Amino acid sequence: MESNTNNAASNRLSKSSQRVPLNDRTNVLSTTQTTDKQSLNEVLQSLQTLSVSDPLEKTEIRWRDIDAGDNDPQSLSTFVNDIYDFLYENEKIYLLPEAFLQHQTDISEKMRTILVDWLVEVHRMFKLLNETLFLAIWIVDKFLECKKIKKDQLQLVGITAMLIASKYEEIYPPECSDFVYVSDGAYTKKQILDMERLMLNTLDFKLTAPLSLHFLRRYSKAAESDYACHNLCKYLLESSLLIRAVHSMSPSLLAATSVYVARVMLNVKDPWNDTLRHYTKYSERAVKTFAPVLNGWVKTVKGMHSTVKAVETKYGLQKFGGVAAIPLKDF
Repeated sequence: MESNTNNAASNRLSKSSQRVPLNDRTNVLSTTQTTDKQSLNEVLQSLQTLSVSDPLEKTEIRWRDIDAGDNDPQSLSTFVNDIYDFLYENEKIYLLPEAFLQHQTDISEKMRTILVDWLVEVHRMFKLLNETLFLAIWIVDKFLECKKIKKDQLQLVGITAMLIASKYEEIYPPECSDFVYVSDGAYTKKQILDMERLMLNTLDFKLTAPLSLHFLRRYSKAAESDYACHNLCKYLLESSLLIRAVHSMSPSLLAATSVYVARVMLNVKDPWNDTLRHYTKYSERAVKTFAPVLNGWVKTVKGMHSTVKAVETKYGLQKFGGVAAIPLKDF
């Protein structure tokens, strides 16, 4: 029994699988990221006045209790509202400054984008949980905010973040040797373990960051999303991971806006109803205000297709409903 458990993680990536070394990729993106800092700041300022209590919207809210009659023990119906109140309260603590890369002299925004794209590919090869990917990218960004590193350490930071996130989220996380293999031997096991120790101490072992994916699961239930809509939301959120400013934005707002944008893309008649307004705590004006930003981020990632294509490839598969092919709307 114990040997089967130990082999479970190793079997995620057979030795016949193709390595995906980061240094094989071009260092130049075909399209630079064009996040307009001034316009983003304007959006943030306007969002401060837009909430579920938006006085310009109707005051009577008729929402549906999405937990009524839910007997699934994994839904935690008795405690779920308290859990999300805790997440809403703590998400502000884990936000990063928009200029968190400013002190890095060797690491550029383009290099971070290429790393994240590579980690998406590695994550899919290991068949890990979506939470593992989102947490790994947050760990990378938080560490880069705290520690100045050299260019040749960036990939090491990436695979170590994935190792840490796997230990946090997975039942059978990949072993350290699996990450040595997938990086084509660029780093030794000792280097990975040393970096793991450095990163955990730098982050003070604080890994419980609320992620947009945590909120999305709740919001998709409120929206009664089908398989295609939920995958489309995940595609939008996963694409946004390649944008530097993603962890400067409220993850609950990102998740709520992804639901709104996805429902608009799928031509849902009422893309924002009272039930969504109640459970997300965001008014329709709030998500409409942020929708052009999220939509622009996804367009930016699509424009990098010649170099950055892991998310597009993943969500172009039939397994995920081919949602990457659904055309974006103009907001």
